[in-house]
Amino acid sequence: MWLVACTTPSSKEDYLDRFERFVERVDNNHNKYGKKDWEWADEKFEKYNSEWYLEYRDDFTVEDQIKIKGLIIKYHALKNKESIGDMLRDLFKDDVNKIGDKIEKYIDEDFDEDLDKIIDGATEIGDSAVKVLEDVVKKLDESF
Repeated sequence: MWLVACTTPSSKEDYLDRFERFVERVDNNHNKYGKKDWEWADEKFEKYNSEWYLEYRDDFTVEDQIKIKGLIIKYHALKNKESIGDMLRDLFKDDVNKIGDKIEKYIDEDFDEDLDKIIDGATEIGDSAVKVLEDVVKKLDESF
């Protein structure tokens, strides 16, 4: 139990630093990895990608999330030589769905009101622009 506690990252920053160093280690040595090495790496990766990630997930900023996803992509690319496009699609699918859900909610709840405000503003600007143009034409007509 004590060994597990010692290996668990102590903070979000520690998690990010250690995950980055882990992926760098795999990057530097993956060409020499045998079956046992990949078993060790996969076990460690699962801790970073699941258990330890979940411990700090509420603390991560958008920048942290991008960094983490980049490390995940790099690890998988080193291990499996997978298609990065497929992996990116899988990793960011939830993010895209959340944004889509927010857009749908906005359209359902607030879009009509905001559109009315935009139309009112455009009408006021248009009316003002027409008034200015009428004044300019009137001054030109009086001057010549």
